Amino acid sequence: MNANERKVAWLASLSHGVNHGYMTLLPAVLVVLAGDQSLGFFALGAIINVGYCLFGVGSIPAGIMADRLGAKKMLVLGLWGMAISAILVGLSPGSWSFGFAYALLGLTASIYHPSGLSLIAHHIAKKGKALSLHGILGNLGLSLAPLFAGTMVMLFDTWRAAYIAFGILGLIFAFVVQITVIDGENEWSRADLMGILSWRPFRPLSNASGAVTIGAEASTAAEPAVTPPVSKIPVALLVLYGGSILFGFVYRGSLTFFPALFQQEINFVSTADQPVMVAGMLTSAILTLGIFGQWLGGYLSDRARHPELVHIGIYLIVIPAAYYISRYTNTSLIVASIVFTLVFYGWQPIQNSLIASYTAKRSYGKGYGWNFFFIMGMGSIATLVGGYIVDSKGVDAVYTLLAALSILGLMVSILAYTLRYRSDVARNV
Repeated sequence: MNANERKVAWLASLSHGVNHGYMTLLPAVLVVLAGDQSLGFFALGAIINVGYCLFGVGSIPAGIMADRLGAKKMLVLGLWGMAISAILVGLSPGSWSFGFAYALLGLTASIYHPSGLSLIAHHIAKKGKALSLHGILGNLGLSLAPLFAGTMVMLFDTWRAAYIAFGILGLIFAFVVQITVIDGENEWSRADLMGILSWRPFRPLSNASGAVTIGAEASTAAEPAVTPPVSKIPVALLVLYGGSILFGFVYRGSLTFFPALFQQEINFVSTADQPVMVAGMLTSAILTLGIFGQWLGGYLSDRARHPELVHIGIYLIVIPAAYYISRYTNTSLIVASIVFTLVFYGWQPIQNSLIASYTAKRSYGKGYGWNFFFIMGMGSIATLVGGYIVDSKGVDAVYTLLAALSILGLMVSILAYTLRYRSDVARNV
């Protein structure tokens, strides 16, 4: 990597960690939050599901805007939005205001993935190592956020402190990212803002340097209109998106209910003086191990001839691990959770690499936007379904369902490999 590529890789990856940190504060404070709001897990899950759904749905327009306005501009917008929204979540006085603020957090958080991944795809030639770093720091944010949240609850005796403190730190990080210069990326300008206010943010014009201008600047162009060619979506890409839906459900379901499961099924957690803190620490420790999976996934995405085969191998291990999580307690539960985490998180860097290989360069933002919608938007119903299952059958039953859905994920991965294999055979005939 050259200096600009390293800057892009670290900027996007650190932002990835912050992004997942915002959305992973919740599991650690879920039990305390339910008590504070006097809500059952199903009712709370329904409210939270709106935020998680917007986390995915918002990535579609965010991806389009990243292609039109520029990836770094949208990245900065998302970072400021997340920080302000997190503080509003912490200050919300009741369940309705909490739901609104959390929805706003999900919407602003949705901007990151199509923007950050588009930034990497556009500026870094060999993407595997960058995507590995991206996944590692994302997983680090994912794993440290529950520990941070549990610590804030212990120090201030309220779940609100977790969101307010993280939001304040987020404001500082957003400012640092905004003043960092990346070659080939423009900063927000008065023309950009005027274009958006005049409802003309989707009329882009690329200048000689490849920069995107909008609004009044775009209107000065004297070039004739060119009808873009009709593009067909590869069947293999649609299959990959199907895999994203299943991955998203398993991802969100496993992540959301780990702390509650540990508080219920592990003796030293349930009998601790600060069970929320201990459950958050244990969750953080286990999720940190997902860094290995992220690194290995990025490594293999650059070297495996058929990365789809790695997806198949991942599910062959994840299926029994998820099943045993639903059956075990104490030490055995911890071991099964470790195995699950070590392997499961290797799926995503490989998927990101595959999405890039099936997507036109001019549409990276859109391609990643749709992918993230399927992972987080469609996968968000795991909180609603999981909340119902927790109230009716217990939190361990959630992981039985996740094991069954992982079987479907395995079948989709086999289909994706079959399509790639047939394509390679036809190309060589």
